[in-house]
Amino acid sequence: MAATFTYKVRSLKADPNDDNYINEATIEIFGTEDSITKSITAQCIFDGNKAGVGSDFKSIDDLKKKEGEAVIVEWVKAGWTDYKVKKLEHNVQRAIDDAKAPTVTLISAEDTSYDPAPPVTPTPPTE
Repeated sequence: MAATFTYKVRSLKADPNDDNYINEATIEIFGTEDSITKSITAQCIFDGNKAGVGSDFKSIDDLKKKEGEAVIVEWVKAGWTDYKVKKLEHNVQRAIDDAKAPTVTLISAEDTSYDPAPPVTPTPPTE
């Protein structure tokens, strides 16, 4: 089975000298499969400036709205390219798979019907 992934913006860095142009986003990628959810955090740096994006520029106020998160996630995925997106999702999937792996059961000798161990002779103190 494969996980379902959700991308959430954790933080943004903006340039106050360039009309708060977003130059970095920190994203947390959540993967959920069955009842297990794991995540990984990664950053994406956006080169350039407000003038470079022209009419595609979005104000910080618009990006802070609920629908702005989807825009930022779209930018991040484009910046990372499909290769990095798949690699990050693979790492989250691996964490889920590890959590689903059977755990080791530790059985203490005291919880069995084994014969008791012989007593250990104490070492005499040295002078």
